[in-house]
Amino acid sequence: MADVTYKRCYFDWGGRCAYCDIGLPRIKWDGRVKAGIDHFIPLSKGGPNNRSNRVLSCYPCNLAKGDTDPRETNQWPHIEQRLAEIAASRPLSHGQLKRLLPELVKQVYV
Repeated sequence: MADVTYKRCYFDWGGRCAYCDIGLPRIKWDGRVKAGIDHFIPLSKGGPNNRSNRVLSCYPCNLAKGDTDPRETNQWPHIEQRLAEIAASRPLSHGQLKRLLPELVKQVYV
């Protein structure tokens, strides 16, 4: 299940960090994945653990954001807008993701 969640998040964000927009590899480098899922509103501050609160993030941005609650800082309004769009869209099936992700990875990280 975690892999499907990651694939969906990767696809929803177009393979790019939600915070800095850098293209992220879907594969591991030196045995470490260079991207992860961040909860935009931290779980510790009441954020839901669902698609409408998950962003793709590079590790430097994820660490820099930490436990920041964007509702308190008014940061990243473009991310809130994109999360609303994602929440309103129908998620792709696992089969669709398996077909589409390799091409997305080629486009994002060449």
